[in-house]
Amino acid sequence: MKRTLALLTVAGLLITAHRLPAPIQEIPESPTPAPIERTSKRTLNAKESMSDKAPAKKAASMTDQEVRVILSENTRMSLMHLRTYVETGEKIPFAPKSDVKPDEILERLRQVLSNRFRSVSILNDSSGSQSRSGLVMVFDLQAHVGMTSGEKNTVSIVGTFKDGSGKPIQTITAVGSTTVPYPAWRTHFPEAFSAALSEFSQKLGNYRQ
Repeated sequence: MKRTLALLTVAGLLITAHRLPAPIQEIPESPTPAPIERTSKRTLNAKESMSDKAPAKKAASMTDQEVRVILSENTRMSLMHLRTYVETGEKIPFAPKSDVKPDEILERLRQVLSNRFRSVSILNDSSGSQSRSGLVMVFDLQAHVGMTSGEKNTVSIVGTFKDGSGKPIQTITAVGSTTVPYPAWRTHFPEAFSAALSEFSQKLGNYRQ
């Protein structure tokens, strides 16, 4: 009887010893983290790609636009006044040639605008402001030329930018002045216009649509 119990005990121990290794078997590493990490990287790369393409969606800069210049009634009257001044001076015997050059005013304005815009067109009448859509600048010039020594030359420039619907979006103003020297062989009016145009150009450089 004792021998039988001893055999059963040994058999039980052998069975138990055979099952012990099962709980301590090594569990293979799960491959799932790798796909998660790759997915995260792909998401990050997609965001970076969208960020890289973001600048392409920015609005066109001023240099990519074209502008049409409309002359105000003040501008027409000022240019006529300057031309009359020059013509009157040329009729005076032995008078020196005037330094006032009305025909250069619009050309110099075009040069300033061409530094900021892709294309510049100056219209002879206001009818073109309704003929096409796009950016428009109404140019208003008021100019006075001194006649005698000590008198002031004054120039006022106003540029009003409008969108395609005619709504004002920006107004730039500039002024310049000089004094007629003694003797009054020259007016120094061009310097007054240059001062106003320089201020206009500087403010235009800070303008963003």
